Amino acid sequence: MAKQYSRRDFLKTGLAGALATAPLLGAACASWYEFDLLLIGGLLYDGSGQAGILSDLGVKDGRIAAFGDLRERKAKRSLEVTGLAVAPGFIDFHSHSDEELLLGGEAQSKIRQGVTTEILGQDGDSLAPLNEKMRAELHEDLSKRFGLAVEWRDFTGYFRRLEAGGMITNAASMVGQGTLRQLAVGLEGRPAAAEEIAQMQALLRTALQQGACGISSGLEYTPGSFASTEEIIALCKAAAGRTIYSTHMRNEDDTLLEAVAEAIRIAQDAGVALNISHIKASGHNNWHKQPEMLARLAAARQAGLRVTCDRYPYTAYATGLASLFPLWSRAGGNEAFVQRLQDVQVRTQLRPLVQYEADKIGGWQSVMISSLPNHPRRKEYEGMNLAELAQAGADPFDLLVQFLFIEKGGGGMVGFAMREEDTAGLLADSYCMPASDGSALAEQGVLRSGNPHPRSFGTFPRVLGKYVREQGLMTLGEAVRKMTALPAQTLGMRERGVLKLGCWADVVVFDPKTVADRATWSEPHQYPVGIPFVIVNGQLVIDQEKFTGTLAGKVLRAPA
Repeated sequence: MAKQYSRRDFLKTGLAGALATAPLLGAACASWYEFDLLLIGGLLYDGSGQAGILSDLGVKDGRIAAFGDLRERKAKRSLEVTGLAVAPGFIDFHSHSDEELLLGGEAQSKIRQGVTTEILGQDGDSLAPLNEKMRAELHEDLSKRFGLAVEWRDFTGYFRRLEAGGMITNAASMVGQGTLRQLAVGLEGRPAAAEEIAQMQALLRTALQQGACGISSGLEYTPGSFASTEEIIALCKAAAGRTIYSTHMRNEDDTLLEAVAEAIRIAQDAGVALNISHIKASGHNNWHKQPEMLARLAAARQAGLRVTCDRYPYTAYATGLASLFPLWSRAGGNEAFVQRLQDVQVRTQLRPLVQYEADKIGGWQSVMISSLPNHPRRKEYEGMNLAELAQAGADPFDLLVQFLFIEKGGGGMVGFAMREEDTAGLLADSYCMPASDGSALAEQGVLRSGNPHPRSFGTFPRVLGKYVREQGLMTLGEAVRKMTALPAQTLGMRERGVLKLGCWADVVVFDPKTVADRATWSEPHQYPVGIPFVIVNGQLVIDQEKFTGTLAGKVLRAPA
């Protein structure tokens, strides 16, 4: 884990050092002391969690080059940011922009929130490594939707493809446990044999050598869900001491505490750090479990385990329609799932089980359709809940099955399963990183589709506007820390996530008085306000809330 920068460290090597030397850098040095970019008059939040400090900031060759009074210094471009906050670029620790970032400048909804780095490969699913069948299926999908060719098979190839197309943000990627299992075992719901576990271990080592930054699991999704605890421990041991295990736990509702215990055991026995993805207690019958969940994580931390979590600032999750169905019905992939649904007896067996899942989160009115890309009435149905759609007399379960037939097992939903006070409590936790769990989308163009969760457009400004300015849930300095230095330290990124001399100039400038999300459940495709400038690796990507066309992002390969 990277060193945590204290206020003293920052003052030694950051602002204080620059302020102390500024008088020595007079006119004789002016021709040498030039900058590519100057930010003048801002209130700098360094990522340490402390209050802001009034200082200018100079950028040269992609890195932070100076602090202090720089108003008289020469620069190619100077930005007057008096009254605005200047912070490290936000790091979205849980992102699903794996495909969208391949589209370069189209994928704007994260950069416009101030996000300069996205962590991909989440929930057990990554775009590498692939076998030929997986590559061909992904190629068919991406070529149809985006006109993209898939020619890579490993992380080396995927990272090269990201860079070749130009990147609007930086990105790192975990390797998905479900992806590894599909390669070694397939989609079958059975235990992995010893030689298959060995194959997954070898694939994991190779992925990490090629720059993957950790391993993720999605234990409520197939095929990763078919892995036993022991199988996952054995897999993670292949990277003991040098990576993080980030998990969408096996359950987030009725057996939540058991799932927390499993996650802790996996990390402890395998010798890896632990992150709980989109942490929650889902369903009104489980809300009371949140304090115990946090207490167990705190106890593991006290015992020496490195434990973090991430969470979006909303009371609803987003997932596939198929997630309402039990795992056994989804074994073998979407084709096998749809084939089972065609059996009347199987549907009769599934009906009460799916009804129970809907009831847990408040009934069919809590299940909103977010994506039906193949449905002839998708524009009408997307954004409506299943209770509304059933008002004409149709049964909600029958409608759901009909949608799954049309979408061949796909289709998306939003489930309103959490409450506001619990969301706030999680976001306030010192070890919880605000993260979107969403993709980089757009207001217009090929990445405007469906009725997505607003978190893809509003997560980070929502934290700053609603939870910092309006509710006072945490200080602005602490919010910045949790969105910058904390994720950087969790992943061992030593030159990101802080404002410090020599670090990469990933910077966001926002107005603490006006920054706010605009995306809503009914109108999610709306960029936020109050974020005029975003800088990636020293280059302006957002200038006066407009995209400059600059693609300055990089793949951040973890050291092998």
